[in-house]
Amino acid sequence: VLGAIMAGWGSNSKYSLLGGMRSAAQLITYEIPVGLAIVGVVMLTGSLQLDRIVAAQQHLWFFIPQILGFVAYLVAAVAEAQRTPFDLGEAESELVAGYHTEYSSFRFALFILAEYVHLILESALAVLLFLGGWAGPVLPPLFWFILKTGALIFFMVWLRATMPRIRIDQLMSFGWKALLPLSLANILVTGILQISHL
Repeated sequence: VLGAIMAGWGSNSKYSLLGGMRSAAQLITYEIPVGLAIVGVVMLTGSLQLDRIVAAQQHLWFFIPQILGFVAYLVAAVAEAQRTPFDLGEAESELVAGYHTEYSSFRFALFILAEYVHLILESALAVLLFLGGWAGPVLPPLFWFILKTGALIFFMVWLRATMPRIRIDQLMSFGWKALLPLSLANILVTGILQISHL
């Protein structure tokens, strides 16, 4: 959030500053559902350690009992990575190219590199939290982890090629009125199921 605002402000352009503020609002809106989606997984495992979360998924991957949390996480992760249809910080038709309008050469390359690193990180975290991590039959664990992560990256790149961009009011409304209640409902259902199993 701070990086997007500082990049927009540092370029000394009104349009870049508006793009940075729009990106910051989007990141805040979708960071909350990502955090709440992870809470359901933590409730099931009782741990924040990723190796314990993966070990708890040996018999059943968490995307099945945590389908609400998985959907909320996946949509919010796409929005956080500012991929289409949620790339309003870089909406070329409205704000030139967002907060990195005035940057070129190596600085621009760092912005694009950060976008793809964010995409890989969000996909790898989804694999660890919901898709069984590195567990899989026969083949080495590293192969399964790379395969699952690559499949999620392919899905997010495929979304960019197929989905139209939405408006900023739809973007913010969807985050606060759809994903946040979905994440909270996931926590509520998980809590009820945890209590009923006691």
